[in-house]
Amino acid sequence: MMTIVLRKRHEKLEKLMQRKNKIESELARLEKTQKAESRKLDSRRKIVLGSALLKAMSEGKLQGDFARTLIEKFASERDKNIFDNFEFPSAEKAKIDGVVNAQGE
Repeated sequence: MMTIVLRKRHEKLEKLMQRKNKIESELARLEKTQKAESRKLDSRRKIVLGSALLKAMSEGKLQGDFARTLIEKFASERDKNIFDNFEFPSAEKAKIDGVVNAQGE
């Protein structure tokens, strides 16, 4: 009689452990998916922001010196290297005096 009770408890414990493992696995998968989506969104934001800065510079709305300073102060050494041969527009080329606001005023 006692062995039957112990066996049932053991089987119940095993089933619960399997459910626990399955839930933990599902949680880990969902967390991984969420992190990947967050990284993708972050990357997209960076691309859009960079594109907007480049367009503003090419249209003479923003000095290249401003963008160069941002890179020098805030970019990692690895990322700075990709701008080694990049030509930032100068205020003379863009015919502007300093940085103007985003509306072009």
